[in-house]
Amino acid sequence: MKTAVFCDFDGTITRRDVGYSIFHHFSGGKNDDLLPDWKAGRMTTRTCLTLEAGMVKASAEEIYRFIDQFELDEGFVEFVSLCEKNTAPVFVASDGLDFYIKYILGKYNLDHLELKTNVGRPENGGLTVEFPYQNVSCRHCGVCKGERIQQFRESAEGKYRVVFVGDGYSDACATREADLIFAKKDLERYCLANDIAYVKYNSFHDVSRILVEQGYLSR
Repeated sequence: MKTAVFCDFDGTITRRDVGYSIFHHFSGGKNDDLLPDWKAGRMTTRTCLTLEAGMVKASAEEIYRFIDQFELDEGFVEFVSLCEKNTAPVFVASDGLDFYIKYILGKYNLDHLELKTNVGRPENGGLTVEFPYQNVSCRHCGVCKGERIQQFRESAEGKYRVVFVGDGYSDACATREADLIFAKKDLERYCLANDIAYVKYNSFHDVSRILVEQGYLSR
């Protein structure tokens, strides 16, 4: 079978969580008060993001200047090249916002990757958010990564094994749909708590090596 890869962005493709950092910095840390309810499932991602965006007071120039400090995982560019050599599609599936994801990927000439994200617009001295995906059964996520994988499987008529790479609670739904899960940080804790099989990784160098070793990709 062919291989397809879905990757979380914040803290996975990037070394640090860009979305959280933007909200934290430009809200003076006020967004942190929302996170316990979000992590516990008492607040949906859409509600949380909308409230966080409402706390941002900054111009577009200030926001993009702040984003310039963030870097990709050291092995991600090489990983994408490996996938392209194997004609394995790579999807960026994020419950973050498209504007900073596109901006950062563009700096590495990776803005051709297909995104499945929420929409954000720095405008009028603040930030607005929109949610283009209509989740069918998930009531918690903005972009349900499990449903996005399911849709891909249906369109591909079962021809692909799906690999998921993530690091956070927003990746939980993907664990129900992926054939192979790479997890660290909060996603690893979620997998352990729910008895979900996963592969631990530190960087995309590990992901590349393990996928080759297990026959998902070839050098």
